[in-house]
Amino acid sequence: MAQVSIGTVDRVLHKRGKVSPKSLKRVNDALKEFHYKPNPLARSLKANKTHMISVLVPDPQKDPYWAACATEIEKVIKEYDAFDVAIDINYFDPSIPKLFSKSGHQIIEKNPNAFLFVPLFDKESRGLLKILEEKQIISVTFNSLPNSYNGHHVGQDLHLSGRVAAKLMSTFISSPSKIGVIHIDETFDNAIHIQQKEAGFRSFFKEHHPKHQITVKSIALDGVLETVRKMVREEQIHCFFVTTSKTYKVASCLESLKTNSILIGYDLLPQNLEYLKKGCIQFLIHQAPGLQASLSLKWLIEKSLFNKEIPKEYFLPIDIINSENYKSYLLP
Repeated sequence: MAQVSIGTVDRVLHKRGKVSPKSLKRVNDALKEFHYKPNPLARSLKANKTHMISVLVPDPQKDPYWAACATEIEKVIKEYDAFDVAIDINYFDPSIPKLFSKSGHQIIEKNPNAFLFVPLFDKESRGLLKILEEKQIISVTFNSLPNSYNGHHVGQDLHLSGRVAAKLMSTFISSPSKIGVIHIDETFDNAIHIQQKEAGFRSFFKEHHPKHQITVKSIALDGVLETVRKMVREEQIHCFFVTTSKTYKVASCLESLKTNSILIGYDLLPQNLEYLKKGCIQFLIHQAPGLQASLSLKWLIEKSLFNKEIPKEYFLPIDIINSENYKSYLLP
């Protein structure tokens, strides 16, 4: 139709090589008339090339929050098993930034086509992202969004989730009240996800209930009981917001102290659900880590196979879980 060679059509379709303006117009006119769309499946088969995608996520044996990620990643691997894509899963200890950084550098040295990872530690993550950009390795992050990051990301608006937690808390208390914000087993200065949650929580109360007194504690896992005991008995704090999935640790302490407290936290871990059902936890915010992992990995696979455009960022809804609706969020 365009009265040009197959080679010219190929160069126009793939935007490579030189084509005269006249030939370019002829080919584009023909493509438009026939509503041409490339067949991505055929293209992937013809390429006869294995696409290497590396994944770096926290070890679910170290923190059960990440178990859903590992499960969903395995499901995605099976779903795309028929395609020429090799997915390499790597785990790191979520309590040791140096091991995260070391694993990330080792992966980059293998020159994968794409890299998916959880930027749990802000400083080390920004270092990896700089190298990935220099090497032109496409990357996607999920769960927490690094500072000053302009890449591809799947997660929740964590500042907003902190505000949602504060809104929920405000329905239980009158002004002025004392509120405890607890970060468990996290290095605050290098953990952007808990910084964002705390900032959102504070901003809500500053705007709407400025007379409330907010006390913040960063606690090691083995120090939760003693810290919470002091907050309740000495500081007279009976309202708590826990910024991590280890909300059950605070619930256990409050239960042992036989105090009638308000507790809001994160994630559908079995331990959290037990305390939710008993009324020791009033609300959990569901971060859907498995969905975050599967969506972001599918992005990279379809980008590699079909050159499908990846969204800049995608924020999942902030789901509020209570003792009445939790069953509808549990996987069969």
